[in-house]
Amino acid sequence: MSCIVIDDEPHAIDELCELIAQVPHLNLLETFSDARQAIAYLQETNHIDIIFSDISMAVLNGIEAAEIMNNYCHFLVYVTAHRGFAPEAFQAKADGYLLKPVSYLSFRQKVEDLTLKYQDILRLQKDEQQFLFIKGGQKSSYIKIKYSDIVYIEAMLNYIMIHTTSGHEITYIGLKAMEDKLQVMDIFFRINKSIIISLNYLDRVDGNIARLAGGQNYQIGEKYKSVFLDFLKKHTLKS
Repeated sequence: MSCIVIDDEPHAIDELCELIAQVPHLNLLETFSDARQAIAYLQETNHIDIIFSDISMAVLNGIEAAEIMNNYCHFLVYVTAHRGFAPEAFQAKADGYLLKPVSYLSFRQKVEDLTLKYQDILRLQKDEQQFLFIKGGQKSSYIKIKYSDIVYIEAMLNYIMIHTTSGHEITYIGLKAMEDKLQVMDIFFRINKSIIISLNYLDRVDGNIARLAGGQNYQIGEKYKSVFLDFLKKHTLKS
């Protein structure tokens, strides 16, 4: 997990850096003596897994900075010499509160706790990349479709038909909107104005014809041909 350290005392930064160095799955990216500098870095970097921050700092303290910092990290952990800030820390949605001087055992235990939460986050993100929901024919009806089950998608007037390994589903959305949704997946290709295919079920390409494993054959449109064939060439075994 990536992390940064914020503390206005150099020796405190050094001590925390030593602890981080002893945990193999932590990657320290930067240290800051000022919360404002850290926020500028976060806004440029966009995301950090863990922020280890002091609370009592000049100009902008760790509690005041939390509202912004929480937007750029999975976990915010306070490292402070003061017990009295605990209520404010957890009101600021902190994920940990370590008292200085921080022992290796307490630090390691907190990191292990965060690691388990981080693994849950990764699992959820992976699940989100494995399926989608479409609106069904009835009000408040939703149908779950796994990306891996989609064979091809066909445009039909103002709706699309999603052909899967077990049948087909119809939903009222344009093919372009569906194409945009599928951009995060590298297995779907639009081959003409009305068809998106899954490469998982592409059997072969003969000239301008894409032949699917289920027996469906579709012509590759001129507008989409060059991009599609370039992709195939990059993944073609060469002698």
